[in-house]
Amino acid sequence: MTTKTWLKGNLHTHTTNSDGDESPEHVAEWYHEQGYDWLCLSDHNHLTILEGTDAEKAKWPLLVAGEEVTSRNADGPVHINGYGVEHVVEASDSTDIVTAMRENVEAIIAAGGMASINHPNFRWAFDDGAMMQVEGYKFMEVFNGHPETHNAGGGGKASTDGIWDRLLTNGRRVWGIAVDDSHHYTGEFNANRSNPGRGWVQVKAAKLAQQDIYEAMSDGDFYASTGVTIGDMVSTQREIKIDIDPETTPSDGIQAKYTTLFTGSGGRLLHESTSNSPSYRPTRLDDYVRATIYSSRGTRAWTQPVFIDK
Repeated sequence: MTTKTWLKGNLHTHTTNSDGDESPEHVAEWYHEQGYDWLCLSDHNHLTILEGTDAEKAKWPLLVAGEEVTSRNADGPVHINGYGVEHVVEASDSTDIVTAMRENVEAIIAAGGMASINHPNFRWAFDDGAMMQVEGYKFMEVFNGHPETHNAGGGGKASTDGIWDRLLTNGRRVWGIAVDDSHHYTGEFNANRSNPGRGWVQVKAAKLAQQDIYEAMSDGDFYASTGVTIGDMVSTQREIKIDIDPETTPSDGIQAKYTTLFTGSGGRLLHESTSNSPSYRPTRLDDYVRATIYSSRGTRAWTQPVFIDK
């Protein structure tokens, strides 16, 4: 039996090849030094490929191909990440948000990639109503570390979690990801700057290789996090069981406490647990089940939905 392990990666980063403030080499080295196993350099309308010596590559995580396909003429920001694209994808020049989104997703798929809808609440550009008019994307950003992405929603606008639940409730099989959307690697790190290290995914793969990463992502064999670590997880239609690795405070070793919410159709709360090994048994009444883990330190993790056959 093939043993799979969790591999940490970030799916949304920028360099000086678009609007980041450091070179691709510097960005790759930063993530490697912080313990990331793999990284996608997703510059706007540019496919950043790093070539280096063996000594240089040893300073980088595994690099997977990606591009943030960015329509600059649309009525709002339409940014679609393409993972595993085989060549630069030309962005749609449509002014209509839905058309631009649809054309960008189709172009990413035609280029051999998988599409992700980025930060829907950035400048309040669109919501699930627009996203339901587009087919073919596999992911959406349920957390984006850029300070202007309004993950929590507000003023009548749904949170990104809420948008995700609406899509799932309407039959879309979309995986949720957490990303940095990092731009700022120099100067001060603070909440008002787009710094790295805020959101990532842990994929479960047999080995650290591009194809294994892509397959785990495509299958939803991963979780998204801003700091919560899952040690092991069973995720089937019969049982969802999560083993949380407790975070500890460096100064005194005090463990964080956790609350896990199991969510179903319509965003309905199915079960709440304060155990470090929360579990839930889906029923035939559940269309899907996903879990959100809240840490007392302010971090979170999201598991991928399990879809229940009727």
